[in-house]
Amino acid sequence: MRAVLAGAAAIALVACSGGGSTTREVDPSATSARSASTAEPTGTSVQTDPTTDPTTEPPTEPGASPAVAGFMAGAASRSVLPTVDGERAYLAEAPGWEELDADDPGVFVPQWDQGRVDVGNGSEDGSWVHDDLRTSALALSNGSELLVMASVDVYMIFASDAAEIERRARELLPPELADGARIIISATHNHHGPDSAFSVNDDWYALMADETAAAIAEAVAALEPAQLSAATGEHYFGMTDGRDPLVIDPRVNVLRVQSAAADRAIATVVQWTSHPETTLNWAPPVDLTEVCATKGWTDDDCSAEGRYFTADYPGALRTRLQSQVGGEVIYLNGAVGSQIGPGGADVWATEDDAAFDGPSVAPAGAAPVSGAADFRDRNFARTEAIGTELAKRVAELLETAADAPALESTIAWDEQPFYTRLTNIGFRVLLADGDLGWQVPPAYTCTGRPFTDANCVDDGGAFVDDPLLTPLIESQIRAGDVLETRLVFVNVGGVGFLFMPGELPPELVIGLPDDFATNTAAYYEEPELHAVGDAYVIPGALLDLVPTELTFTIGLGGDELGYWVPVEEVRLKCLDLVMPAVGGYTCQRLFDEGHLITPDAVSGPVCRGLSDPSPGEAMPEGAARDALMAVCRYGQALGRELGEPDGHYEETNSAGWDLVDDTWAAAEELFSR
Repeated sequence: MRAVLAGAAAIALVACSGGGSTTREVDPSATSARSASTAEPTGTSVQTDPTTDPTTEPPTEPGASPAVAGFMAGAASRSVLPTVDGERAYLAEAPGWEELDADDPGVFVPQWDQGRVDVGNGSEDGSWVHDDLRTSALALSNGSELLVMASVDVYMIFASDAAEIERRARELLPPELADGARIIISATHNHHGPDSAFSVNDDWYALMADETAAAIAEAVAALEPAQLSAATGEHYFGMTDGRDPLVIDPRVNVLRVQSAAADRAIATVVQWTSHPETTLNWAPPVDLTEVCATKGWTDDDCSAEGRYFTADYPGALRTRLQSQVGGEVIYLNGAVGSQIGPGGADVWATEDDAAFDGPSVAPAGAAPVSGAADFRDRNFARTEAIGTELAKRVAELLETAADAPALESTIAWDEQPFYTRLTNIGFRVLLADGDLGWQVPPAYTCTGRPFTDANCVDDGGAFVDDPLLTPLIESQIRAGDVLETRLVFVNVGGVGFLFMPGELPPELVIGLPDDFATNTAAYYEEPELHAVGDAYVIPGALLDLVPTELTFTIGLGGDELGYWVPVEEVRLKCLDLVMPAVGGYTCQRLFDEGHLITPDAVSGPVCRGLSDPSPGEAMPEGAARDALMAVCRYGQALGRELGEPDGHYEETNSAGWDLVDDTWAAAEELFSR
């Protein structure tokens, strides 16, 4: 039973896509997007040789914010791969994205300096490297403000871990800049990098943290006069929605950062929206005889599935853009929640220099990518095609940005912390077991609503017994059941950057289509499994609140709390085994009495009503209430392992059913100032 719950609890964020979810095609008419006008940027680039020793010494002559008008910009990147003998010389043999073998998992590395390094959302013992994984940073200054945005090719970075990376970065900055610098660190959500969430190798994580801190310091040291401009467009190639309702955000936003003194790119910042999981659950068809003998893998364990490191399509994007325009490439992912990714997309071989327009549905006469049997077959050629097509679109937008007015050199940072209830008890098990991230995060116990600093108290890292889980799996749970996170909004010369702490659904960012309530067939493939039309309630669209016309919306921006599922859409698994003995309730009886939304699921509003009742709200009493409370308490964590309600995988990967409403309240507070 412990293994069962450990699996269920790990799932509480673990796949954050892919794992066991289904993917579907999306009708291009079933999308909602907003267009934004263009604007303009600047920058400088320092890139280290990935084969050299990964030193983290601070730059000898760090740059400083100049007391002059105009932007200063600097960029840098470093490898975050594990090392061998203190180096990454093995990268010279990695295939990368130039001379591609669609089935080659990369250079085989028997042993890392850091010991066994597992793959995020993959398998244990990552042993191949297909291409480099980078941490990339862009520093911007206008003489009075210093902003650094960093993005890392990893699965996720929790807020407490980002805080430690930021602390290390400040130690490398000159004293006059360290305290006032605004730093935010995001993950690309790469599913094929070292595990940064549930099976963390502490030595590797410390290495990654130091590399990121050094990249930040190097970007600041490289500050030089720069011009910034921006552009936005749409791009669908390799993108579909895997859960009803089918709404995607196809915007691709580009910030062009050029040296003011030379015709040279400092950096290109790209924000698009899709899970980097192109080859998830794919086993490269290679001869493993010698490898398995070396590693001691036998039987079904003798496999390369999920054991290779790759940056996925952001890596291919970076390679293509750097060869075309130079400079650093900082990739920021968007509202990837529920489930925006490549799984159900057609991907085919394209030769046109222009990016493909329209949904990711293969046109007549198209051929699969190299080595693929059809348009959905997974291999590295599929990954390369997605990255290359995105690079084509970005190149087009860079030309637009080059003709746009330069951005005025203003930088404004604002943030809104907020508390949200940790309803997924699987997270609390992981926190108690030390299996969630790298650093120990704070958790809180709160009284009253709304949660505020006045009624929330740090639990001090305390653990408590759970009446069901502790006897069964010998694990305690974290005492606190509330987490604190934040929204961050940065206005760079009239271009917005909204950093969102997880995997929000696109509709919470761009809004629902105008015909959503009346055209169910366009947005649902399985309407019987979901809240439909007017019953699917979101509080609004974040882009309606922001003051900027062009806004980068960054998912996993500084934190990761899993999926945001509107409470009216939430369904949690009902399991007889969690019911209290008193009262004799079963799931069938609860359903027969009208307490469940389906015979195997309780709805989010019922759980919220039981946990945080509104004045005058009628809720079940007595044994029925106790039974429902148990279902709400354990349904998220146990549902994934024991069978979540059909179409509701994401709830098992969500920190809580209040995320949507708590985020909206924080956004209203943030943008009302």
